[in-house]
This record gives sequence, structure tokens and C-alpha cells, in this order.
Amino acid sequence: MLFENYTALAHRFPSGCQSLYGEQIQAGTGLWLAVDEQSFPSLLFSSQPSDVRSDIELRFIGVQFSRECQITADGCGTMAGTYTIVRLEENDPDLVRVFLRLLEETFCGDNAGPQTNREIGEKILELANLFSQLDNSTKDVVGLWGELLIISLAESPETAARCWCLHKNAKYDFVCDGFALEVKTTLRPSRDHRFSLDQLRPYGELEVYVASIQVVQAHGGKAAFELVDSILANISDAELRKAFLILCLLKGGEDIYKSVLRLQLLSTEAGIAYFSALDIPVPLIETDAPISNVKFDICLDRLPQQDDESRARLVNLTKTIVE
Repeated sequence: MLFENYTALAHRFPSGCQSLYGEQIQAGTGLWLAVDEQSFPSLLFSSQPSDVRSDIELRFIGVQFSRECQITADGCGTMAGTYTIVRLEENDPDLVRVFLRLLEETFCGDNAGPQTNREIGEKILELANLFSQLDNSTKDVVGLWGELLIISLAESPETAARCWCLHKNAKYDFVCDGFALEVKTTLRPSRDHRFSLDQLRPYGELEVYVASIQVVQAHGGKAAFELVDSILANISDAELRKAFLILCLLKGGEDIYKSVLRLQLLSTEAGIAYFSALDIPVPLIETDAPISNVKFDICLDRLPQQDDESRARLVNLTKTIVE
């Protein structure tokens, strides 16, 4: 929503306008979206003149608290008032899209309403900390694409998103009711994947399964951000939406909306295969050997796949698997 509104405002920015140009977001909330002559976006919160705090100046983001300002309102003349201004010091469309999407999940929808300057400041510092953790690589996007595909194919993407482990370096991608699912995605014509010994032979009673996804680059495929947006449209819980989007950015990098990588399954019917970790051979390590963090490559092509009943349960990520 915010990015589309931003694009329209930037396109209509009045010639010679010396103030912010914007529109109110969600009537009655005191929340405005605006752009300046450089097409830098700002989110403005109605605030009290007495709610004074030190401004925040970060690499891309600046926050000015309780400032008197004028807004040339889209079709409504000029508005004046006291606002806290969250401004992105950037007009690159892809970075703006990510920034506004994060602001939308943080401050709009179910989270809309009066915000104190303290609350705004804390939330902006959280987002700034997120931006400091982002990186990007094709490998990250490919891996993320496979995990997003698994979520999108579930009967309830919202339920599947709740099972998604909220740390980019978690041992497993999904932990469900009594089992874990690790997703491996490859552009190779064979199911060659890298595992750690701890993943396939964990301690305890947890059952572990592997979803092996073979993909190809294709003009008719989907980009990672398209999967992100379609899943977000199926998540109603505001906090889960925000957590889901943040994890997508941590796993896919800051350029997730810029990536031109479009993927599709190598085969509609056989592109995804499910395996039990117990059927995957692992190196034999003596229990008292001074060896740890064992990782290895293995081809799954000739290993037995899960039957249709187990596959259906794994696809939906909702029930304990019973062999």
C-alpha cells in the first residue's frame, strides 16, 4: 500500500513545491505519507509539542521529533501541525519499497493509531538494526525461494509461516508438531545438497524430514518478492506478518525486491521430493572422537522418497508424522 501511494505522490509532485507533499493514511490516525522535491519518502505521525526527544540520524533513516511543519495535501491545500517525521534519505525505488513495506507492517493496519515519540524511536532503532544485518547473494535468494515455496503450497500459509524458524542460522527451516523439515533448493539437475551431521542425526526424539527442491531459471517463473507478497496477503496476524517480512529480508538480503532471479520447479510433479533423514546415509563418527561440526555433500536421487500420505502431511506442516 505505502509504496504504491509513494509512487503516485512522487509522480504528482507539484512543480515549485517547497514543502512536503503528501496524503493522510487511514483517516483519523494522524498518520501521513509524504515526499519532498528529491522524492525522499517520509512517514509523519501527529505528535504533541511537549513530547520532545533527541533526533535520530542514521545512515539511511532520520527521525525528527515533534516538529512544526507544513504539508501540501494532495487535493486539500496546505496542512500545518506538529509531527514526528521518519524520513528515508534515499530514493532508490527498491530500497524505498523495502523501507515502506517495513514501515507499513510496523505502523499501519492493526498497528495504526497514536504513537508516542518513545515508541516511534524504539521501533525505528529496531528497523535500523535490521538494515545493518542485511546482505545479499544469489545463493541466499535461491534458498529463500525454496522455503517460501513450501509456505505458499501449504493449505494454510499462515500456519506454515508460524512454523518457520525465526533465525536465519537455525538448524532447521521449519519445526512443526513433532517433526522438523529442512528445505534444500538447487539449480542443479540432480538432488545434490549439503548437510550437517547434527541436522540428519539429531539428539532426542525429533523426527527430521528433508524437502529437496529442484528449480530452473525461467522468464515464466516467480521472483522471491512475488512469493513474499502473495504469502503476506494470506497472513492476518500483524505481528506474524512483521516477523515473516523481517525473516525474508534477513535470509534474502536487502536487494530482495531488486533481484531479477525468476525461478520455477524443474518439474511440476517431481520438482519437490520429501525424504526421511533416517534414510539419508551419514558419515560414521565415533562417539568419543574429537570431531565436531561435520558437514558433507550427498546426492538424494536414488534414495527412497516419502509416500503420498506422508508427503501430504509434510506439505501442510501441521501434523505429527506417523510411519
